[in-house]
Amino acid sequence: MRIADRGSRNDQPPVINAASRTARRLFSPFAFFLFGSLLFFGCQGNSTPSPPHLPDGVMNLSKSTALSIGPQIALSGNSVYVVWQEHTGGQNMEVFLSRSGDGGTTFDAPINVSQSSSFSGNPKIAVSGNLIYVVWEEFVSDRNDTDIFFREAEDQNGSFVWAPPLDAPGKNLSLSPPVCGTPGNKTGPCPSQEPAVVAFGDNVFVAWGEATDYLISPVTVGQSATQFTLLNSEILFTHSTNRGADFTPSPAVISGPKPSSICGADAPQTPSLNPTLAAADGHLYIAWEDCTRPKSKVLFRRLPDPTGSFTPPLSQDPTILSGSINGSNRPELAAEGDRVYLLWEGFPFPEESNTCPVLGGSAPNSEILLIRSLNQGATFTSTDDLPQTNLSNNACSSNDGKIAVSDGSIHVVWMDNTPGLAGLVYRKSTDNGATFSPAVNIQGSGSAANPSITASSNTLFTTWEDATLGNLEVVFTKK
Repeated sequence: MRIADRGSRNDQPPVINAASRTARRLFSPFAFFLFGSLLFFGCQGNSTPSPPHLPDGVMNLSKSTALSIGPQIALSGNSVYVVWQEHTGGQNMEVFLSRSGDGGTTFDAPINVSQSSSFSGNPKIAVSGNLIYVVWEEFVSDRNDTDIFFREAEDQNGSFVWAPPLDAPGKNLSLSPPVCGTPGNKTGPCPSQEPAVVAFGDNVFVAWGEATDYLISPVTVGQSATQFTLLNSEILFTHSTNRGADFTPSPAVISGPKPSSICGADAPQTPSLNPTLAAADGHLYIAWEDCTRPKSKVLFRRLPDPTGSFTPPLSQDPTILSGSINGSNRPELAAEGDRVYLLWEGFPFPEESNTCPVLGGSAPNSEILLIRSLNQGATFTSTDDLPQTNLSNNACSSNDGKIAVSDGSIHVVWMDNTPGLAGLVYRKSTDNGATFSPAVNIQGSGSAANPSITASSNTLFTTWEDATLGNLEVVFTKK
């Protein structure tokens, strides 16, 4: 078995035609890396008298001159794991993993998990005991497609045993025939994106979004550049009962059907996006964003038994959790015991009520919203109780919320642009979400983005991408 670090990379870019490049730029968030490189590498000046440095207690995990983005964090006992994607030359990005065996005090050198000559990104991670599960998106050049790949590792005191081994390709979970594309002529690939993963015991669950209907059209007549328009995508789901050795051969479609009672006149052609998974006490919970923006909703199903059936059944409508709140997107689930928490971003107030000096009253402000269930997802608190539901509750924009639960404490972070609070904001509940501490800034504005959190009792572990050092790095802190 070969365990490769940054010294083992393939800098040859994949073969990507104009159509697939544009499709991945619009349908997959990690393809913005070229713009990000120009933004952060091309705007460095020499006006500062001394080199920039991170705040005290913030650790640089990526330590790279390249672009490092999209971190995700997981915790098991005293071991902390962080994955991210990093530019490795040309059009290539790879997925890296760094481990701490001492509760986040120190971290090992990053390991290249994707080990691909193609573009890999948007990783997610789950842990169960000493077993680590990593999923990511990867461009498959010979099929001009993007698929979801998987590796499992056993952590033997910092030495990893990988399956598949790192000298072999990752396991493709979303391989499908070319039956997608333009309605009436579905002979194209079915791009897969936005994976989510959760695990408990020997069970591993993976969900992702898959484009089924889309249009590829010229941006300008006579030029090769193309525009990708997503018409419909579905949330697919697969399950392993043997620690990722095998998965169900045919992924289940979680998002269908899409009746007009949920998505209105846009049904049944609506994008289903951003799946999120949580598990507790043998129960699995899945939520996702559905219906066309700006009328998107958060939908939900639960699986009381890993070998049983979903509730509601897949033949019936999923449950709407976002109520009447407009533009509900980016859901995040967390669960502990009988309690299930849904965090998301939405627009509960009309545009004319916006008084944010940053937004200038020209756009509605997004808020971070939370509802909870105390009975394993059977019922949730009402979204109509905005004083209870609205965690950010300010005149400016709040987005990219993340949630973690541990020992009855709920930790929530999000990005905010409210003057005096702008940056990475944090609130905590110690009574199962009934009340929360006041919002405080834990990282200033202008440098932090894309946070991910986990928690152990009263300790919060946070990672994010940070531009303080002149290019985007993956950083970490615990408090």
